[in-house]
Amino acid sequence: MTSETAVLALDWGTTRLRAFRMAEDGSIIERRDAPAGIRAIEDGDFEDAFQTIVGDWLPPAGAAAPLIVLGGMIGSRQGWFEAPYVPCPVDPESLADHAILARTESDHALWIAPGLSLSQDGRADVMRGEELQIFGALEQLGPGRHLLCLPGTHSKWAWLEDGIIKDFRTYMTGELFDVLRRHSILGTTIEHAVWSDAGFEKGLAAARSEAGLLAHLFTVRAGALLESLPIEETGSFLSGLLIGSEVASAVRDLAPGLEVCIIGNPDLTDLCTRAVAQHGIRCRQLGEYTGAHGLFRLAERLRTRR
Repeated sequence: MTSETAVLALDWGTTRLRAFRMAEDGSIIERRDAPAGIRAIEDGDFEDAFQTIVGDWLPPAGAAAPLIVLGGMIGSRQGWFEAPYVPCPVDPESLADHAILARTESDHALWIAPGLSLSQDGRADVMRGEELQIFGALEQLGPGRHLLCLPGTHSKWAWLEDGIIKDFRTYMTGELFDVLRRHSILGTTIEHAVWSDAGFEKGLAAARSEAGLLAHLFTVRAGALLESLPIEETGSFLSGLLIGSEVASAVRDLAPGLEVCIIGNPDLTDLCTRAVAQHGIRCRQLGEYTGAHGLFRLAERLRTRR
């Protein structure tokens, strides 16, 4: 570890751990990415995983320490230290106000970011980690009202107004795709290792029809059996159908002239961009590592609480 390190930021999710060593100005000095999400940690030994991934970034005993900030599912009930949910609307200041301070067995101080919650009109929702990606993109977004999409296992669509997260909704698109192809009858007619742009486009087209998602799911099997849908297109068709259905719901009441800002891995954001474009709506992709900048923004506000 070098003296130029000001913040150690860990975006610790369900499947992956992304760690960032950051300078005083927020620039990323070094980053690491490991398949060490909370589900992969045996016996809940997060201390060992922490030391394994970033132990060599930590200062020796008695030396000045960088501020260490953790966000994502590591702060959930299944994580290392549970942090609360903050009810929407939420801005970066109120997020920092509800962060919790914990200590490792090796006596390093850790700040754990809280999650966000929503309860209105009979609808309940939560997020952990995505709010840091959103706040990390504030400088790119600027003032005003923005609709953001964060695709993934549990895709999030959030409304941001002048730096405040006002509302959000979760779509279980990625998880549903995995369940259907692995644990339903549809999976028996899917070529899992094959990608087809043509199949994806057919899925997007089906998602735009009035019949709806449930009426088209069985096409994955029936189309393959009747040879109206080539088997090499079935998995991509399912992907297009699910992503297209998510997007159709999310942009249904979008006012003319607004764009969708998409944050995440390009493999997913590119697919989401194609689905949004089918509705004649502009898209802007904001990159993959905004979560690190969101954690740094949180760290700046936590310095006064040290």
